[in-house]
Amino acid sequence: MSLHLALLIIYSCAVVGLGLWTARFVRTSSAFFVAGRSLGPGLVLASMLAANIGAGATVNVAGLAYREGLNAWWWSGSAGIASFALAFWVGPRIWQLAKEHGFYTTGDFLEFRYGAMVRAVITSLVCFGSLWILAAQLIAGAAIITVLTGAPRWIGSIIGGGIMTIYFTAGGLLGTAWVNTLQLIVMLTGFIVAVPFAVENAGGLAALASSSVPSTFTLGPMAWEFMVAPTAITEGAEAGEEMLLKLGEL
Repeated sequence: MSLHLALLIIYSCAVVGLGLWTARFVRTSSAFFVAGRSLGPGLVLASMLAANIGAGATVNVAGLAYREGLNAWWWSGSAGIASFALAFWVGPRIWQLAKEHGFYTTGDFLEFRYGAMVRAVITSLVCFGSLWILAAQLIAGAAIITVLTGAPRWIGSIIGGGIMTIYFTAGGLLGTAWVNTLQLIVMLTGFIVAVPFAVENAGGLAALASSSVPSTFTLGPMAWEFMVAPTAITEGAEAGEEMLLKLGEL
C-alpha cells in the first residue's frame, strides 16, 4: 500500500468518524438542520473557508490568472464581496427571523417572505445548480481514487458519495461543520507543503518574478465566466484531475 493511499484511508475514516461522533448531539430537527443554532464563530468561519476552497478556487483560478490577468480576481473576489454582505447585512436579519419563526432552511424563509411559489422556483434552481457542484466533487474524488488504486471512476464516485452521505446523515450541520474544519486543516497543510515544490518546479522565485503574464482588468469576460458557474466548476475539476494524474506519475 502506498503512502498516499494510506493517508487517504486515514483521512476518510477520520471524516466518517467525526460525523458519527457528532451524531450523539443530534436529537432534534433543529440540531440536525441548524446545529441547534449554536455554531460558534470558529466553526462557521472554518466551514465558510472550507466550502470555498477547492480545485476551482486554487488550480483553476491560478490558470485563469495566468491566462486572463487580474480578471481572474472576480472568481474569488465576487464571493468575498457577497460574503461581507451576508455577514454584516443579510445574514443577521435572516438569523433573527429564523430564530423567531423556527426556520430551518432558506426555503422556509423564502416561503415566509415571498410565498410558496417563490420557494418552489428557487428550490428547483438550487437543486439544478447543486447537481453540477456535486458532479464536480464526485469527479474529483473519483480521480483521486483512480490515481491511487487504479479503480474505475464509478467505484470512486460510489466511495466518495458514500463517505459524504454517511457523515452528513449522521451529524447533520454540526457534523458537516466539524468535517469542514478538518478539511480546512488538511488543505492548508497541503498548501504549505506544496508551495515550495511548486516554486522550485517553476524555476524559483526569480523565474516567477520575471515571467510575463497578462495584467488587463475588465468586468466582461471573467464576470460572464463566473456567472456561467457550471462550466467553470467543471474546468476546475478537470484541472485538479490533471494535476492528480501528474502527481501519480511521479
